[in-house]
Amino acid sequence: MFRAIGYRGEPLPGVSFDERAATILNERGRVLDPDSRAPLPGEYVVGWIKRGPSGVIGTNKKDAQETVDAILADLRPSANGDRAGGDGPSAGAPHVPSDPDADAVEALLRERQPQLVTYSGWEAIDRHERALGEQGGRPRVKLTEIEQMLQIAASETP
Repeated sequence: MFRAIGYRGEPLPGVSFDERAATILNERGRVLDPDSRAPLPGEYVVGWIKRGPSGVIGTNKKDAQETVDAILADLRPSANGDRAGGDGPSAGAPHVPSDPDADAVEALLRERQPQLVTYSGWEAIDRHERALGEQGGRPRVKLTEIEQMLQIAASETP
């Protein structure tokens, strides 16, 4: 029997890295400047490079949600009109749409990534995998071809 446990992140040029933890310096998913410890606009991490090689699928989901919450908070205006609800990067950052409502954010994402998979697209993939599993008496059958996943996800695009 073989066991493969853990994965050690590696530093990237110009990105602050904690050698001991093998993670990118961050706070709740926002990448931090190593000197000022201020969030770097538009830079986020998730998964093991955020928290180190630990956890299971459930850990990754919670971890990803925390980072997504930070991204969304950084898009919303605060009471004084700045972006980020007061605790993230400010307005004018390249990742901040001029109008941070849901439709404007999706339009910006689609402009930059035409094959964007929305939540409804993910739900379509989930339904498809579960239906495949039902046929064989299994919880699901995972799709392995990206093109097939994108095709199924696109069928749910409004």
